Amino acid sequence: FFEADTFFRFRDDCAKAGIDTSRITPGILPIENWKGARNFAKRCGTKIPAWVEEAFDKAVRDNREDLLATALCSELCCDLMEGGVEKLHFYTLNRPELTRDVCFALGITPKVQLENVA
Repeated sequence: FFEADTFFRFRDDCAKAGIDTSRITPGILPIENWKGARNFAKRCGTKIPAWVEEAFDKAVRDNREDLLATALCSELCCDLMEGGVEKLHFYTLNRPELTRDVCFALGITPKVQLENVA
């Protein structure tokens, strides 16, 4: 899904059906490659909002795909959390850079313990 409202509708429909929605965690796939993501979405029957298509067409033209992908994914995650989502599951597909950038944009940073430093 490309918009938080899609997830919220799904979550609300599950709640109406008596499903415990606290166990539903949205899966987030940052867009590493727009062409591949678009093809994947179409094969899955996922509706791609026109504004997303237009934004990526311009980002591809201007060589700013990663910047747009980070911004859109960060906004989606923020919207989900503001809507009550407590957990997010990121699919990195062995390319964690965009996920790392999204986490930093959301203020989520690793808790690292320093050992054996000068």
